[in-house]
Amino acid sequence: MDNQSRIKILDESLCNQIAAGEVVERPASVVKELLENSIDAGANEIIVELESGGGKLIRVSDNGLGMNRQDTFLCLERHSTSKIRKAEDLFALTTLGFRGEALASIASVSRFRLRSCASDDGLGQEILVEGGKVCRAEEVGMARGTQIEARNLFFNLPARRKFLRREQTELGHCADVVTKQALAHPAISFRLLHNGRSMLELRREKGLAERVATLLGRTLLSEMQVINVNADAAGICLHGLIGQPTLNRSASSHIYTFINGRYIRDRVVQHAILDGYRHLLMKGRYPVVVLFLEIAPDKVDVNVHPTKHEVRFREQSLVHDFIATSLQQQLKPAGWVQPPTQRVEEEVPAASSEPGSPLSVEYQTQPSLICEPLAPAYQTSVDQAPASASAEEHTTVVSPAAMASLPIVPGVPDSIEIVEHADRHNRYFSGLRYLGQYHNSYLLCQDGADLLLIDQHAAHERIGFETLKANFSRGVIEQQCLLFPEMLELDFRSAQALTEQLPDLARLGFDVEPFGGKSFALKAVPQLLATGDNGKLLVDIALELEQTGTRAGLIEKLDEVLILMACHSVIRANQALDPREARALLEQLDRVDFKANCPHGRPVMQRLRLAEIERMFRRQ
Repeated sequence: MDNQSRIKILDESLCNQIAAGEVVERPASVVKELLENSIDAGANEIIVELESGGGKLIRVSDNGLGMNRQDTFLCLERHSTSKIRKAEDLFALTTLGFRGEALASIASVSRFRLRSCASDDGLGQEILVEGGKVCRAEEVGMARGTQIEARNLFFNLPARRKFLRREQTELGHCADVVTKQALAHPAISFRLLHNGRSMLELRREKGLAERVATLLGRTLLSEMQVINVNADAAGICLHGLIGQPTLNRSASSHIYTFINGRYIRDRVVQHAILDGYRHLLMKGRYPVVVLFLEIAPDKVDVNVHPTKHEVRFREQSLVHDFIATSLQQQLKPAGWVQPPTQRVEEEVPAASSEPGSPLSVEYQTQPSLICEPLAPAYQTSVDQAPASASAEEHTTVVSPAAMASLPIVPGVPDSIEIVEHADRHNRYFSGLRYLGQYHNSYLLCQDGADLLLIDQHAAHERIGFETLKANFSRGVIEQQCLLFPEMLELDFRSAQALTEQLPDLARLGFDVEPFGGKSFALKAVPQLLATGDNGKLLVDIALELEQTGTRAGLIEKLDEVLILMACHSVIRANQALDPREARALLEQLDRVDFKANCPHGRPVMQRLRLAEIERMFRRQ
């Protein structure tokens, strides 16, 4: 037997290079780590200089506290930090950096120079490091602050250097890092230079709005609104700027989220934001938000990923629901709707009360249920609709029996009436001057000097959906018992998540019974979902619960059915309306929330300003 040990202790230089593989992915990673150190040092002026996208040179200078001679040497050792002293400090972090890995890792894969001064006497220290080995250390004259530069990144790891992208690509990533830090710290001035040319110059600002206007544009800022929500009981605060649904992008690149001032790309937080915009954006579109979540440090663990982009919440479901609900409440009033610049009252005959009239007066004055949530005749018609068809492509014809139980214009439920009484000044649509109907699909209205086009189907679809949802939430959800229980086999984690949520699932209409081990027997389902693949749905819900701790998957599925019901029950495009019917539709639109969009995310209204019309006729 070979007595020689096969297990070796790696030398410090190799350990640092391995750590660099986790911390230093590309030049932007170096910029991020150095910026965080500068911010933690209390700097209010930071300059970032790059050459060749950061591959040739990264230099970050600040006017922060600086370091004395001893600290300049200690900071290059692995796990040397001024941020924590004991294990408990990991759960009370108020700084961006804390592990002490960054500088040692960067120095091990670059030609590194550190210059720092902690006093006003103008005498600082300079240390040169190449590939993790100190080459020279000497005193140098400089103002208070720190300057760190990393040249020829990955010069000693050519295999890693091959993975770097084109210069412009790497520059874009570096600029994105500076942008995110600048959004989080408007009181700090930032300068970004590339190959000696100024790319970004941000002075100190009073608040977030000014910084957003500078970085993202004033036009974009004009379509955003302030959100500031506190949950004192839970110790959570959410503030920032959120865009109206009309302001959206094809990717999630404009979702900026920060936790206790730290930029993060967290799955739970992003899911919560998209949940807050549910039924307000079209599929494949993402909102523009700059959100800051403030939470007690002991309720969030930021030490779960080397780059600190991901976090873990102690009460994941609570945080998710708080964010989603806060956004929904903020977006309810449709902030883009301003009071009419010129309120026009007109004489409109009383709406017809004939049973066949699409807009009957009883639905304007008396809140009433649309129908029994599970009316068999209507359920049959919904079940026949192709699941993949879009809202405008459904060809299912609602049966006369169903129509009798579901009026074309739904009544406004009590819950929506409460919103109306609480906000009596919100009479935007009912205060418009109705001009007529275009192409039997769009209502033409006048708001002061502006011309408005309102999509009658989209508007009425939102009214129908909100009413159905309110009625559904108030009533008892009827169940459909399965003739034979459906057996489900889950993995351990999904089974555990499903077991914890059985009471909530029961309230939503699912009868699920543990069947030993990781098996479950599905005995009954909500009647609205009786024709679907409920076993697969329940498995998907279990995975959703495992990942986000919420029942969002089931709620989305139920909403899809309610959207389909609303789509079939309301005014269609190419349907003629007389002035009384159009006026009743506008009045009902004032009574619901989220009136800016239909449940599929399409806009309800488009505005044509007088100046635009005059330009069409060459009057300007």
